[in-house]
Amino acid sequence: MINLTLARGSKSRYDAAMITLYKGDCEHCHRTYNYTLWDAHFGEYSYAYCDTCGMLATIYDTSEHMEKLPPVEAKYRAIDASWEPFLAPCACGGRFKKGAAPRCVHCNEVLSAQYAATHIAKHVKGTAKNWVWQGNWEDRLCMAISDPKNYANLRHTVDPFLDAEEEPKAGKGRGKILGLNL
Repeated sequence: MINLTLARGSKSRYDAAMITLYKGDCEHCHRTYNYTLWDAHFGEYSYAYCDTCGMLATIYDTSEHMEKLPPVEAKYRAIDASWEPFLAPCACGGRFKKGAAPRCVHCNEVLSAQYAATHIAKHVKGTAKNWVWQGNWEDRLCMAISDPKNYANLRHTVDPFLDAEEEPKAGKGRGKILGLNL
């Protein structure tokens, strides 16, 4: 377990908070990675993962763009597919999509929520009180994985909205809040 404080100026709303990173292992390459688990209901956001690199994007209820987005079936969980066209591409060129999942930072394979249950349950304090991992990447808990070259950098971006006047470009929009002109 690693405790760290993210540096000021990061694109995370958690940048002044103490973050606890736990170790997980990839079921494909068996290398370890560090992650933190967040509760979307507690943080009042929806989220999506990049379909190419697995970066986590959080979309906050307080965003000025929320009123322009289509209504959702359920709040504080993975986004509805109807939001995908409003989100800018990830820095890697991939897209934030419903149904995408976190990926191993080493081999880039999709991480299985069922396999991750073994290390997630080990670190959650409520496990002794019958807490059960949700077993998917769609419900209220989501995972941000740290960059193996710099643990203080989470693979995370906040409110990655696409500017309606710009054409989507690979690698643009990471962490930048852009205006919607609908």
